[in-house]
Amino acid sequence: MSEQPIELDDSAVLDWLNAPMNFTARADPISPDFRPERRVAVCMLIVDKSRAGKASWKAMHVLSWALQSPKRVEMLTNLKSGTDLLDMPVVRFEPALDRALDLARGLGFLARDGGGPFELTVAGRDALAEVRDAGVLELEVAALAAVNGKVSNRDVERLLEWRSR
Repeated sequence: MSEQPIELDDSAVLDWLNAPMNFTARADPISPDFRPERRVAVCMLIVDKSRAGKASWKAMHVLSWALQSPKRVEMLTNLKSGTDLLDMPVVRFEPALDRALDLARGLGFLARDGGGPFELTVAGRDALAEVRDAGVLELEVAALAAVNGKVSNRDVERLLEWRSR
């Protein structure tokens, strides 16, 4: 195959280039798990499940990581019940969660004093009530409900350090 250079004075080529173009909006290529709107709601659920209604940055990442699979939720449940962990967890700290936390703070749903824990604001409690009433995030709500009691920073550290009691 030989390639021939396009001559700019060729009217057929110029007519072809002058053709109208149509642009069609396509679906957002971001996985639903990483869409900011969903992640903000998950952040509010995590803070609500945390001890004293406050969650450290580490706790936010650990619980978000745990919610990504049933096996991880089971690991968190075993941790809370005092059962030894059979697998060494490799918790991933993801930038998408940090962006969602920033967005939740910007929207006024979460508050944080300096580097302290995240907590729900009044607007955040109202938004969380709407999320629960809407019946969305059923898997995440059920997964968090499977974990007995509230999740403390001690539980988070234990999971990160992979020690038994």
